[in-house]
Amino acid sequence: MGNLKFHIDDTCVKCGACAVDCPVQCITKGETQFNIGKGCIGCGDCYSICPVGAVKMSKREDHKT
Repeated sequence: MGNLKFHIDDTCVKCGACAVDCPVQCITKGETQFNIGKGCIGCGDCYSICPVGAVKMSKREDHKT
Protein backbone atom coordinates (compact mmCIF):
# COMPACT_ATOMS: atom_id res chain seq x y z
CA MET A 1 0.00 0.00 0.00
CA GLY A 2 2.97 2.32 -0.23
CA ASN A 3 1.45 4.16 -3.19
CA LEU A 4 -1.50 5.35 -1.09
CA LYS A 5 -1.67 8.31 1.26
CA PHE A 6 -4.09 8.79 4.11
CA HIS A 7 -5.62 11.78 5.86
CA ILE A 8 -8.27 12.27 8.52
CA ASP A 9 -11.23 14.50 7.76
CA ASP A 10 -13.48 16.55 10.03
CA THR A 11 -15.81 13.62 10.77
CA CYS A 12 -13.18 12.38 13.24
CA VAL A 13 -14.71 11.81 16.68
CA LYS A 14 -11.29 11.76 18.40
CA CYS A 15 -11.65 8.21 19.72
CA GLY A 16 -7.92 7.56 19.19
CA ALA A 17 -8.28 4.08 17.69
CA CYS A 18 -6.14 5.07 14.71
CA ALA A 19 -3.33 6.43 16.87
CA VAL A 20 -3.25 3.32 19.03
CA ASP A 21 -3.19 1.03 15.98
CA CYS A 22 -0.55 2.95 13.97
CA PRO A 23 2.62 0.79 13.74
CA VAL A 24 4.89 3.84 13.30
CA GLN A 25 3.04 6.12 15.75
CA CYS A 26 2.73 9.03 13.33
CA ILE A 27 -0.89 9.88 14.23
CA THR A 28 -1.30 12.64 16.78
CA LYS A 29 -4.23 14.30 18.49
CA GLY A 30 -4.98 17.75 17.15
CA GLU A 31 -7.31 20.41 18.44
CA THR A 32 -10.38 19.20 16.54
CA GLN A 33 -9.29 15.82 15.16
CA PHE A 34 -6.40 13.39 14.90
CA ASN A 35 -3.76 14.06 12.24
CA ILE A 36 -1.51 11.77 10.21
CA GLY A 37 2.09 12.96 10.11
CA LYS A 38 4.83 12.71 7.49
CA GLY A 39 6.09 9.43 8.93
CA CYS A 40 3.09 7.56 7.50
CA ILE A 41 4.15 4.37 5.69
CA GLY A 42 0.78 3.94 3.94
CA CYS A 43 -0.09 0.63 5.59
CA GLY A 44 -3.80 1.43 5.89
CA ASP A 45 -4.24 0.22 9.47
CA CYS A 46 -5.85 3.54 10.45
CA TYR A 47 -8.24 3.32 7.49
CA SER A 48 -9.30 -0.17 8.50
CA ILE A 49 -9.85 0.56 12.19
CA CYS A 50 -11.63 3.94 12.12
CA PRO A 51 -15.19 3.33 13.41
CA VAL A 52 -16.67 6.38 11.66
CA GLY A 53 -14.79 6.30 8.34
CA ALA A 54 -12.95 9.56 8.97
CA VAL A 55 -9.69 8.23 7.51
CA LYS A 56 -9.63 8.80 3.76
CA MET A 57 -7.18 7.43 1.24
CA SER A 58 -5.97 8.76 -2.06
CA LYS A 59 -3.31 7.86 -4.57
CA ARG A 60 0.13 9.21 -3.72
CA GLU A 61 1.51 11.38 -6.48
CA ASP A 62 5.26 11.69 -6.71
CA HIS A 63 6.38 15.15 -7.77
CA LYS A 64 9.75 14.46 -9.36
CA THR A 65 11.42 17.14 -11.44
